[in-house]
Amino acid sequence: MFARNPPRRWITVPTVLAGLCLCDPVSASKVAVSNHTVIVTAGGGLRVAGKNGNGNLGLGDAFLRRTFCSVGESNVWQSVYAGPSVTFAIQADGALWACGNATSGRLGLGDLVFSDSSTLTRVGTDQNWLEVTVGDRQTLARKLDGTLWVWGSGYSGELGLGSGISNQNTPVQLGTDAGWLGCDAGGRHVVAIKADGSLWSWGSNFFGQLGIGTSGNRYVPSRVGLLNDWTKISAGGTHNLAIRADGSLWAWGSNDAGKLGNGSASGTVNTPTQIGTGSTWSAVSAGENFSLAIKTDGSLWAWGFNGGGQLGLGDLTSRSAPTRVGAASDWQSVHAGANHAAGIRAGGAVWLWGNNGSGQLGAPTGNRLEPAPASLAEKPVITISTFPNPTWDGHIQISGQQTFAFPQTVEGISKSAAFTVFNHGSTQLQLSDAVTGAGFSENLDPPKVLDPGASILLNVSRDASLAGALAGSLTISSNDPATPAFLIHLSGTVFSFTADADGDELSDAAEFKLAAHGFRVNSADPGLLTLLRAEGHRAGLVSEGALRAAQPGGLLLKRDEVSGKSVVRLRLEKSSSLAGFTAAGLSGASVDAGGRLLVPQPRTGDHGFFRFRIDPPTTAP
Repeated sequence: MFARNPPRRWITVPTVLAGLCLCDPVSASKVAVSNHTVIVTAGGGLRVAGKNGNGNLGLGDAFLRRTFCSVGESNVWQSVYAGPSVTFAIQADGALWACGNATSGRLGLGDLVFSDSSTLTRVGTDQNWLEVTVGDRQTLARKLDGTLWVWGSGYSGELGLGSGISNQNTPVQLGTDAGWLGCDAGGRHVVAIKADGSLWSWGSNFFGQLGIGTSGNRYVPSRVGLLNDWTKISAGGTHNLAIRADGSLWAWGSNDAGKLGNGSASGTVNTPTQIGTGSTWSAVSAGENFSLAIKTDGSLWAWGFNGGGQLGLGDLTSRSAPTRVGAASDWQSVHAGANHAAGIRAGGAVWLWGNNGSGQLGAPTGNRLEPAPASLAEKPVITISTFPNPTWDGHIQISGQQTFAFPQTVEGISKSAAFTVFNHGSTQLQLSDAVTGAGFSENLDPPKVLDPGASILLNVSRDASLAGALAGSLTISSNDPATPAFLIHLSGTVFSFTADADGDELSDAAEFKLAAHGFRVNSADPGLLTLLRAEGHRAGLVSEGALRAAQPGGLLLKRDEVSGKSVVRLRLEKSSSLAGFTAAGLSGASVDAGGRLLVPQPRTGDHGFFRFRIDPPTTAP
């Protein structure tokens, strides 16, 4: 089963304002959603928010945004389309532009892999593009003359160009037909309607999503049934929704989480099947695993998976049948994305709801379980990662409190950590101060100003002269209105050379160091103790303090870089050769001229070492 982000087409309403107003609610002419959100304002401007790992926001970088940012200064945009990590837009002159993930040539720019575009780049030179739809890795577009053009991946037949077609990295016409009324790309399939009202499909058919009643992929367009009254179509990840001329609602494909709306929450349906008996449906939108629709009375309905609140019903409970969303009756268009949704109501107000993990709702924090007006108000957003180079959204903390534990160390050996501070907003972020608690220090020299999408590394060090369990905090102040002070709780342990928590006459720091080399520091070697007693010595523990006093700066353990072995160095309280003792069976042990017993240990593995003393000593240490 494929894991997919859904294809997304544009949503259209009449333009209602002559210019852009950076206030709530947003007035727009188009909106598109996938794992990000793109809005064409009433004045023709382009605003983006959300996931941006492939540069699909067109801002010239790959940092996600949690507030809506302007793309350039031009107000010439006519329509916009979003797919998984890609964005397409058409200007008023009919020119097509693209940015984002270029895998399999899906941008149509002539490049295949590893050539993502983080800025909008023109696709060819044609100026007669009408609409675009994007699947997992395939892109389709319709021109004003009714011809259909395809590019991207054709592995499962989703380009409709025939078998054996892998990738197409520039737009190529599908057949010669100029009678295509509309199409929509699903995960790895496509559904389309011709001007005569007939329904067609091609591509992957693992879940029956082609609606042709049989299994197996189709590599060229195949007609679905004999009806000629289909008017609306929408493809999700593995299912489809459609409306016929009589206003009836139809669905087919995978039914995970009840996304077909037939009252069940599982199974597959491989031919178009009517949902309910109503005939008042006017618009549909199929998301990754959920479905949205509008009735002729302007009411909004939802069903399917609801783990991120994408149904807009105020909870996280999935539904297997159409359920009304709120009481509003002025919905003009609706669009389902990967795990969030958008709609436009009367007057051109954009509403968003669902998952906001990547900022796709244009809000700094929090999912929305019910539709709420979108905002284009520009603001900074401070986000912090405890990773020096975060690669996943989950590595980024956007609000509230978080904790960070420093690696353990010993007195005199400092430890530091690099935190990444981002500006995921739409205006400059000013870091006004950074304060650490006792035992910690930072290198920020405020004020620091970060442009939208910019980041810096903030280094925090722990004072290794203060032994014990340290607890402190890092507080970062900024001009982010949502997070005026960002708090990270810091902790860590510095082991002391004088403290002996377990009372075994070996300091905590020494035990930590020895344990780091694989030694069990609290267990004596019974065989060695027996040999020592047999030689007439009283075996026990030697004081580390006495060892350190006799050998200032001396090492308890030293690694031979040539042999790769570690040697425990313990000073005897009696100078003797131990020749007989060594011969008694302790392999590799020896005593040096200073009376230190040398015991080789292998490089790897878990080792035991011993400690002993002679009581009473016959010579001073």
